[in-house]
Amino acid sequence: MAHLHEDNSKLLARVRRLKGQLEGVEKMLVEGADCYPVLQNAAACRGAFNALMRELILDHVEHHLVHSDEASKEIRDTGKEIQEIVKSFLK
Repeated sequence: MAHLHEDNSKLLARVRRLKGQLEGVEKMLVEGADCYPVLQNAAACRGAFNALMRELILDHVEHHLVHSDEASKEIRDTGKEIQEIVKSFLK
């Protein structure tokens, strides 16, 4: 999957934001924060990670199926269907 995005800046921004969120959860745990705020922040991390995965999967399908010069029309159409499934599953 070496292709990824031509411009990885948006993906890297997502990763850095997620890293900051995880560091926040770590700090809360070290400081003995109440459970509910820790859970809220952990859930936010999960959402951020899901968004990152969504972008990576959609880009992979786009590159290897939807816009592949080697793929048949059936495969390209299947790629589009997969993208729609991923979009609805990973919101």
